[in-house]
Amino acid sequence: MFVVLRDMDADQIYKNLGNRIRSLRKSLGWTQDRLAKAVGISRASLANIEAGRQQVLVHHIFAVAEALNLESPAQLLIVPESDSVSGMTATELPLSGEGLTDKQRREVLNLVGGVLENSDINPEREGA
Repeated sequence: MFVVLRDMDADQIYKNLGNRIRSLRKSLGWTQDRLAKAVGISRASLANIEAGRQQVLVHHIFAVAEALNLESPAQLLIVPESDSVSGMTATELPLSGEGLTDKQRREVLNLVGGVLENSDINPEREGA
C-alpha cells in the first residue's frame, strides 16, 4: 500500500521526492555517483536533489525512474507506508497545489496525467 503525500508546500514536496530517490537508490546498493551518471547529472546535483535543496526537471524524474528500473515515474511521487510520515492515511493521487505556482501545478499534473494516460490503471481506458 502506498501513501500519496498531500497538502504540502513545495519545499516539502522536493524533500519527500529526494528522500524517495535516496531510499530507492540505497535499496539497490547504488552510490550517488552511479545514479547520477545513469541519469546524466552531476553527483553534487543528485546530492542536492536527495536533500530536497534542488528542484527536479521533469525529464530528470523520468531518467531517475528509468535508471532505478521503476515501472512508472509516478512511483517517485508516492511513498510506501513504511516510509510515510506517522499518522498519514492512504489517499487518491490528487495534489492540493498549496505552495506551488500555477505553472508548477500544471507541470506536476501534466506529468501525472501523462503517466496515467499510458498506464493500465487509468479507468477511462478500460473497455475502450
